[in-house]
Amino acid sequence: MFRDILVPLDGSQFAEAALPLGSRLARLAQARLHLLLVHEPMGALIGMGDMVVPPPGLDAELKERERAYLAGTASALRQPDGMPVGFHETSGSAGPEICEEATRIDADLVVMATHGRGAFQRMWLGSVADYVVRHLTAPLLLVPPRGKEGPPLEADIRDIVVALDLSKDAEAILEPVTVLSRLTGAQLTLVHVVQLIFEIGRVTSTGPIVADSELLQASRLQAKRQLERLADRLRERGLKVDTRVITGINAAGGLLETLSEERYDLIALTTHGRTGLRRLLVGSVADKVIRAAAKPVLVLRPPLA
Repeated sequence: MFRDILVPLDGSQFAEAALPLGSRLARLAQARLHLLLVHEPMGALIGMGDMVVPPPGLDAELKERERAYLAGTASALRQPDGMPVGFHETSGSAGPEICEEATRIDADLVVMATHGRGAFQRMWLGSVADYVVRHLTAPLLLVPPRGKEGPPLEADIRDIVVALDLSKDAEAILEPVTVLSRLTGAQLTLVHVVQLIFEIGRVTSTGPIVADSELLQASRLQAKRQLERLADRLRERGLKVDTRVITGINAAGGLLETLSEERYDLIALTTHGRTGLRRLLVGSVADKVIRAAAKPVLVLRPPLA
């Protein structure tokens, strides 16, 4: 169950894209909603051979504006139903501070926008979201900014794509997505992408030739069986669950094409939190889905073994 839900803000409408979904889930779960704004102190600005020092008191004035913004936003979210809404401002680097605050309040869910332009200082949520994805241990629900195609962010969540690569790590997403399904009444569609392998140099007028069609069919059958076993476990818990095996050139592309279908409102998957050279060389299905998805993405970084 979600008891404490954290929504980071930066003073912009871009970041506020996370508020409708975050507050709705808090109401459904009867959870506490926590708003967070990370104040990044203004340092000296370096120009062409000159050092420009911010006027005295500017940083304090900025913090006061931030506090007023948080208080006003929290007040606007409070409803007669009594949903508790709190707010907190910290200082430092946004990504680490969000992760630290989530740990401090023992957040069951963090809901944040994937991109934002800070009304108070600068654009930050793009890089911050990237940091949080790779370091947060709690489930993270990423919401695309308003203006992208897809259902309104206030709309019901009816069907959730649950991406599974049939590994134990991937199954870690099933717990938070089960909670989300119970809250919203959404159906779960367990999806696995079987990647196509083409014969090198064999191109016909109709396109490349699949290297081994029998192997492809066997892989699809095995994936279907594994998905059905997982689905049966979830059905025993009273959830509505479907399974779907698709084929595609790559997993991310197959998942994004599936998510684009009108019936689906959200996708859930795990990430391994790769950073640095390993991330560059290996790539990440979750990373590609997060960056390209026009609908919310629930992501979880499984604990290291």
